[in-house]
Amino acid sequence: MITTEEISVRVYQLLQGSEVKSMISGSIDYERSDYSKEDVIIVPHAITGEDSVRFGEIKINIHVPDLMKKAKPNPVYKINFPRLIEIRAKVIEVLKSHYELGKGYNWTIGLLHPPIKEPDHNEHFVSFALEITVRSKKV
Repeated sequence: MITTEEISVRVYQLLQGSEVKSMISGSIDYERSDYSKEDVIIVPHAITGEDSVRFGEIKINIHVPDLMKKAKPNPVYKINFPRLIEIRAKVIEVLKSHYELGKGYNWTIGLLHPPIKEPDHNEHFVSFALEITVRSKKV
């Protein structure tokens, strides 16, 4: 039975083989370690159980450091909207309307969330869902 973790590996491969890898300052991965760079993070979520048609979700989070508007002694930061929009558009271009030939699953782009502040860091991230459909033949 295929899981969202297994499908996430395919998402990772597609993004690694695309322009996204060279356009961001950080990495494409499943978790974060350096909050000073731009990252694309793949987060597998739930998938339904044993039916012949199953539904699941993978979240794609795009993290971008905030821009410093005013320097020390009291720095002020603002959301880097242009960069969030640019990276999200490229990631969506790579992942949209994907059907995995011979594997029985596909995904479409679901909800696009607005920028969210990363707690305790000077950055924001946008998130969108890959809505997954898995079809299994019952013999």
